[in-house]
Amino acid sequence: MTAKNRNLPFAYLKASGACVSFALAFAISAPAHAQSNSADSDRANLLFKKGKVAFNDGKYSDALRIYSEAWQLKQSPDIAANLAQTESELGKHRDAAEHFSFALAHLLPSTTDEQKKALADGLDIEKKEVGTLHVTLEPADAALSVDDTPVTLPTNGDIFVEPGEHRCSVTHESYEANQQVTQVSKGGSQVLWIRLAPLGGAPVAVGSPPASGDARSASVAAPPQLNEDSGGQSLVPAFVSGGIAVLSLAAGVGFLLSGNSHADKADALATQIPGRNGCGAGTRNAPDCAALHSENQSAASARRLETVSFGVAGAAVVGTIVYLLWPRGEDSRSGRTASSAEFSALTPSFEVVRGVGTVGISGRF
Repeated sequence: MTAKNRNLPFAYLKASGACVSFALAFAISAPAHAQSNSADSDRANLLFKKGKVAFNDGKYSDALRIYSEAWQLKQSPDIAANLAQTESELGKHRDAAEHFSFALAHLLPSTTDEQKKALADGLDIEKKEVGTLHVTLEPADAALSVDDTPVTLPTNGDIFVEPGEHRCSVTHESYEANQQVTQVSKGGSQVLWIRLAPLGGAPVAVGSPPASGDARSASVAAPPQLNEDSGGQSLVPAFVSGGIAVLSLAAGVGFLLSGNSHADKADALATQIPGRNGCGAGTRNAPDCAALHSENQSAASARRLETVSFGVAGAAVVGTIVYLLWPRGEDSRSGRTASSAEFSALTPSFEVVRGVGTVGISGRF
């Protein structure tokens, strides 16, 4: 075990020569993967045992190779957990986060709270080293690629990437492809909602008669399309703007309360410092004066953030109202009124890094 991991919350799972004791419980009781035949399952179980020996001997590169081969044969929570811990030891944080997440999502009913907490703690540690993208796609069965690499979106929508800029491409038959470039910080998370527009800006008629005259193919429906009303107006931007207003208003209220709290503490400290210039040079009240200064600074910062938050909330409210009341133009090429298809590429995002959130929106209007 390397020194950097000796104090990890899940380190007890590696102690006393019993590498990942909770995974052993899985190995004993977990059934073979549904897509693995008996030979593959037996081979994976054998590799699992060899991987534990290599891990306990500190041969992490060998353990990684063995566990990876076992994972190719059988994707189960016990292998995922051990693979994640090995990757963590080798500094492969993105892969470790992915496998910790898989193990958490596929726990057996017999898993104890202690085992579950160990996995959750391990995932939290790895997420501090990478970026997290929480992706929502419309339609849900669209194909996602990150930096030109196909990605299978997990049920919870979380994918892990190295910190930095990434290109997310989404495709689906009968829909226009959409590509978004996003920046995610180390330990940060980015929320992406990518909605595809139907080809041609209008839904394809369902059950249209085939040109070949084959009666059997006449019942084949076109791919599902977005519900689009040519005479209506997309409410997506209004919902996004309204959501920003609500978040900003809530933040403003929070900063208001925080500022009041710091101001009250500062007033209480001021009454405890005797004299008109109790914090002058050579004062005996240096600790109280330092605390008073800190509370005043915190109160001032909270006031500034409060002002910004309420300003953003007000701007979002005004923007929502203007958008809903603004007269819509006509498409010069087709003569049709602009509809929700023009806004279907709208992508709101929300990033949180060390407790500080930023809100953004990209797309075409």
